[in-house]
Amino acid sequence: MVHETYEAEVATGGAGRQVGRLLATLVGVALLVVGAFLNWTPDRTGDELTVKALVQPNFGGESDIVRTVGGLTILIALVALAGLVDRTGWLTRLAGAAALVVFVMFAIQAYRFFGHDFNSAVHDVRVGGWLLLVGGVVLLVGGFLGARVVRVPAEVEDPGHLVREGIRQ
Repeated sequence: MVHETYEAEVATGGAGRQVGRLLATLVGVALLVVGAFLNWTPDRTGDELTVKALVQPNFGGESDIVRTVGGLTILIALVALAGLVDRTGWLTRLAGAAALVVFVMFAIQAYRFFGHDFNSAVHDVRVGGWLLLVGGVVLLVGGFLGARVVRVPAEVEDPGHLVREGIRQ
């Protein structure tokens, strides 16, 4: 009797985890997309706020959505949606982490822009920025609900051995 050893991948986690990941991803994506079109500062929406606002305290306007913070947020949401294809959720976690990084970068510049006053910065960051934060957290949590893939050794009998012994399948 000849035995060959192979490795098999087994996905752990039930259907409930996958449904939870699906719902969390859809809610997180919705929060990011809606937040992209709402106010981030008292006078700018995310689709008008230049992407330079993430690296310098300049909350100037931009008419091309590709060059805006809202456009970047929508791109992150699309990455999170693409993460639904993979059952492990690593791409969804990556999108959630990216959303949190964008929020932190924006929050630092808001603190600098509004006179190094924490209360003013918190008050003047509008609902679009806060939805980015909440959406990023929801995506991060949803990504951790993905299936865990575990490699286990598997022993498989040589099918030729079964035929030689007169055992038919």
